[in-house]
Amino acid sequence: MAVNLNRLYHVNINVSDLERSIAFYEKLGFKVTARFRMDGDLGERTAKAFGATFNPIEAAFLRLGDQPGSMLIDLCQYIDPPTHGTPVRQLDHAGMVRLAFHVDNIEDAYQGIADMGIETLGPLQFMTPPGGTRSGVFAFYDPDGTILEVLTGVEHMAG
Repeated sequence: MAVNLNRLYHVNINVSDLERSIAFYEKLGFKVTARFRMDGDLGERTAKAFGATFNPIEAAFLRLGDQPGSMLIDLCQYIDPPTHGTPVRQLDHAGMVRLAFHVDNIEDAYQGIADMGIETLGPLQFMTPPGGTRSGVFAFYDPDGTILEVLTGVEHMAG
């Protein structure tokens, strides 16, 4: 019997300062759709579903785009103990390494990131992916070190 997953709902990003991270992602075009605290019965049952020890969380859902079905990011700040550790910093590590965002004009996006004072991990690069035409890519870190990728020219690879 198939599971029949029908769409990606959200990606969770643990953050050390929820307000700072919300402000950062809003500058990238995200909009807060919900703010909530995971505590009490809700927090305990959620932790249990993950086989984890309960820890209260301050959280926010943010949407990129105006479509009701658009994917969300779920920013979570753990309270006690607080969020700790660092995100993956190398592309060859197992697990989720980066979030990728598509843009129509990558030169404008690259300049916009520079205008916000955000340092990119390397310069904007152009190449030709398999079966495609000219594409571009660059990357930068969010305030806690999660790698964010911006790319264009790869729409044909999505089917």
